Amino acid sequence: MSVRDYKNGRLLYHITSIQNLPSILKEGLLPRNQRKPVVDVADQEILTGRAKHGLDSMVPFHFFADNPFDGRVQKDHPQETFVFIGIPRTHANSNNWKISAKHPLNGEFELLDYAKG
Repeated sequence: MSVRDYKNGRLLYHITSIQNLPSILKEGLLPRNQRKPVVDVADQEILTGRAKHGLDSMVPFHFFADNPFDGRVQKDHPQETFVFIGIPRTHANSNNWKISAKHPLNGEFELLDYAKG
């Protein structure tokens, strides 16, 4: 099994149902507090944890595409076709995106500037 190189990857990934793609292409990828997805595949417990930390005003991305969250979403929604949206990490860095090394449901949560995370 290979070791993942989280720090030197080229992209950040967001998973969504393909049914959400038309509105994303029309309006952009918007946070949950601005637009509800056409097909919602998110876990309610995670959404509650994200809202608690004010993360519902941000779009979640992951460091790699086949992470446990993505696997769980696909397993819980076998009837859905999913797409991954990849954004260059250089874009995230130059636009000072925020990053968290820990999951919002973890008791220890801190939001950092992209370059520090």
